[in-house]
Amino acid sequence: MRLLFSTFFLCCVLGLNAQDILTYRPKVVEFSTEYLSNYKAYEKPTGESNSISSIEKDNLLRVRLGVPVILKEKTLFAFQFKYYRQFYGLGAGQQGELFDFLNNNSLYNAGLNFLYQRNISKEKKFTLIVLTELASDTWGINQFSNRYLAMGEYSKQLNESTIIGYGGVVNYALGLLNIYPTFTYKKQLSDKMLFEAILPSSINLRYHLRESTYFIFQTELVNWRFNLTDALENEAHLITLQRADIYFKLKLEQEIHDWLWLGVDVGYVNNLTYFTVNPGDRIKKAISEYDIKDSSYLRFSIFLVPPRKLWDSL
Repeated sequence: MRLLFSTFFLCCVLGLNAQDILTYRPKVVEFSTEYLSNYKAYEKPTGESNSISSIEKDNLLRVRLGVPVILKEKTLFAFQFKYYRQFYGLGAGQQGELFDFLNNNSLYNAGLNFLYQRNISKEKKFTLIVLTELASDTWGINQFSNRYLAMGEYSKQLNESTIIGYGGVVNYALGLLNIYPTFTYKKQLSDKMLFEAILPSSINLRYHLRESTYFIFQTELVNWRFNLTDALENEAHLITLQRADIYFKLKLEQEIHDWLWLGVDVGYVNNLTYFTVNPGDRIKKAISEYDIKDSSYLRFSIFLVPPRKLWDSL
């Protein structure tokens, strides 16, 4: 899910250089690291027999590399490599079987996605994204560690300050099929402020202090799944770990030199769900569920965007 909406956000930016709409250059290459503050995980139902885990480190390393193949006035085709690594660090003492496993095993998310975009007219465009990726604690490929996704969107500029887009997603993730609609709404509020609703992923309020300095207030839904191998002694060889959170963020993006930028995010994380299931099952059939306490969030990133002269010529 992280990949889907970061890519979706990129494709909504590309090709929308419509007059009077506040625009910004997309992130083509990005390196970042994220940190969640200390938090506790209570196994449900809470009681003396269930574990309480103290997580002192919950970090995520991201690397994304986009490569444009076709870059024409009406047609864009590009692909993107991604590599994410998530790792936990626990406090001293017995932490419970699941988190003891996570303390000793990193989680990997790596893949490749393709973006095709066609400008139908000056105000209309069509976007198609196809991706395949691995999400697991090992590099073994099987039906319960892979994700395949296709997303299409049609967008239209309604007037000099408003753009809407609508489409749908077919997502087969670790043995579970989901199909759902998407909707995008962008509204220019002033010459420096833009409102964006990119549903069901995020709601953003962008303030461009100057051409080289952006502030973004963001509310974002983050949802991920990982395949785990031999994580629980009395359960199946393969199980799925799933987590969903709402992030409330303040983001700063600062230009260092034309195509080179630095980003800093701070925020608050409210957990919605954290559970394990057998592959293909949903939360109603959870093996174990956890009450994850809220935490603070910090992210540093450095990223590359298209040079200004190239971007202005598109």
